[in-house]
Amino acid sequence: MRRTISASEGSSIYITGICAGSIFSLFLSLALKNVNGSFDGMSVYNWCGYALMQVAFIATVFIYSAARKTDVVSVAKMKKPLNVKQIVLLPFISIATILAFLPLANAWSAFLQVIGYHGAGVAMPAFSNVGVYFLALFLMALLPAFGEELLVRGNLFSGLATRNVWFGVLMSALMFSLMHANPVQTVHQFGLGIVLALVVALSGSLWAGVTVHFFNNFVSITLTAYLPQVDEIYAKLGYFNWLTGAASVIVGVLLLVVLLWLFYRAGGKKNNRGIVQNVYTEDGFTIVATQNATTESSAKPKKNNIFKDFGKFFKSLFTKQGWKNITYRLEERNEVEYIGKNQNMTGVWIALALVVVYWIYAFVVSIV
Repeated sequence: MRRTISASEGSSIYITGICAGSIFSLFLSLALKNVNGSFDGMSVYNWCGYALMQVAFIATVFIYSAARKTDVVSVAKMKKPLNVKQIVLLPFISIATILAFLPLANAWSAFLQVIGYHGAGVAMPAFSNVGVYFLALFLMALLPAFGEELLVRGNLFSGLATRNVWFGVLMSALMFSLMHANPVQTVHQFGLGIVLALVVALSGSLWAGVTVHFFNNFVSITLTAYLPQVDEIYAKLGYFNWLTGAASVIVGVLLLVVLLWLFYRAGGKKNNRGIVQNVYTEDGFTIVATQNATTESSAKPKKNNIFKDFGKFFKSLFTKQGWKNITYRLEERNEVEYIGKNQNMTGVWIALALVVVYWIYAFVVSIV
């Protein structure tokens, strides 16, 4: 069975999953046409819709895998477990992501209101009791964490990364944000999508994305259920919103840099290929020049100074060679077979065009 899918294949699975979810939603709306009931302040349609969409995503992936004889577990990176250090870091990465991108999302939402968009955010129940809270966690946090990660990071990103890992990170984040067809969420979902792709690539495990995704939704649901006054406090800040928002973005981005570096470091020992001295591309192939590490038995192992190591890494973020080295390490951990730029990308552009139309339709309908 094949353990690699192309960029077009990953995009085809992605758009098929969205179409399947839309069809499921259509049938659901027809089945509930004469049902106007709600449960705990949220319509029955929304409750059922959350579950059906994720079922459609999961079913699409496994049906495609069976039809095209691909090893879905290998393609989606579900084999590799996370170690304790990585698991401990992931919730903090999720919190840093919220700090970094939520103020930008709020600014985007304010802009949408200025141009006449007044669409609703995510539908939420009233959380009248703890049972509703746990039901919401299952349907709106746990299921999407697995279903969306399996579809987007497990297949779409895995396919796109065969062209280039950064192409995979950014394009999968864009398509992830657009697939929600909710303009209010677009900016935050794009930032979240970048982080989710990075933790999957840095660990070589889908479970890293599932964990961050779940924790992101968990925080949102918990704040809505038990700390609804947060929005009121934020609104009372008035013009200070911009100051606190800017500070939040700066702190959040810096925390993300530190935490993602620690997450990479926690992933295991460095390879024995030596120290990367130069990385360059020739005829579509990535060539890595290394300096061999000492092999003398008498040589004493160097003690790692975490602050010194991070200082070197941080400085490398401001050099072209540093980014080449980072890209090499990222591709090495991601363990995706390189196919290159010469592969057929038609499926990618078709999927992107369709999901853009999907997003624009939702935007226009909300304004009109």
